[in-house]
Amino acid sequence: MRASAKAGTDVAATRVDIPFTVLNLASTAGAVVLPFWYHSTSAIVAFLLMYTICGLGLTMGYHRLFAHRSYRVPQWLEHAIAICGYLAIQRGPIFWVAMHRLHHLHVDVPNRDPHTPKEGLWHVHFGWIQRRRKDVWDPGVYRRMARDLVHDPIYLWMDSEAHDYLTAFCLLVVCFIAGGLIGAGFAGFDWYNAVCFLVWVGLLNRVALVQAFGLINSLCHLAGTRPYSTVGADRSTNNLFVALIIFGEGWHNNHHAFPFSARQGLRWYQLDIAWYAIWLLKRMRLAKNVRVASRDEMARKVRLLRHA
Repeated sequence: MRASAKAGTDVAATRVDIPFTVLNLASTAGAVVLPFWYHSTSAIVAFLLMYTICGLGLTMGYHRLFAHRSYRVPQWLEHAIAICGYLAIQRGPIFWVAMHRLHHLHVDVPNRDPHTPKEGLWHVHFGWIQRRRKDVWDPGVYRRMARDLVHDPIYLWMDSEAHDYLTAFCLLVVCFIAGGLIGAGFAGFDWYNAVCFLVWVGLLNRVALVQAFGLINSLCHLAGTRPYSTVGADRSTNNLFVALIIFGEGWHNNHHAFPFSARQGLRWYQLDIAWYAIWLLKRMRLAKNVRVASRDEMARKVRLLRHA
């Protein structure tokens, strides 16, 4: 009874952010339509490079480093990785980590998990960031889920939504200027290539990363394999397609079975680019206390699944 009452309270404490919704939908529409009219080789290469930098900032940084503390790095490198993730314009690490920890706390429980496909695909990909549920969006509430990050002034600066808008605007300006200069070989200004960079790097990169993570939250809870046992309502799955487009995050059942593990592609054939980057940092003596699931732990989860 108490759980149901609490869930009802959370749903009631919801507001729709109209300005954000309009901007988000407009930028998404622009990112879908404009690349057909504005495209260049340099803009596409820059998009792929930026997608990789920001994507790894989110996967190996926001997710595995901050949310699960799967490994440790020096503070200067931690900040650098955080900046890479922040440029994806998916809020700062405090909010992102709090949201993700809340997801693991209430996996696939409607009105408790901030983004479960049990509330619909629109909710997973757009709704939860437009309908502002108090336990997800109120800083006084969500910061309690990320107490290990709230004392860092850089992360506190990133936790301001006003700074998100400022960063997004500055990124658009930088993309426009860089595209114009690169298109003209730094001997003038190419206005067409400037718009190409604005569209591909400034708009499409953000939308592509948002939707890629949306697929982790939706497709990786709807379709795929479940080699390991998980608890409660958790219906996480491994999905090869998602793993390929977002640096190994698609091995989602592996992750939910062993959330502490820095490696999510637990089999040799499961491509996990974020893990390879962490492994490289470890080889360079920059990453320490790297945690991975052991063979015994994996075997135990398989046995539990067979007996379920």
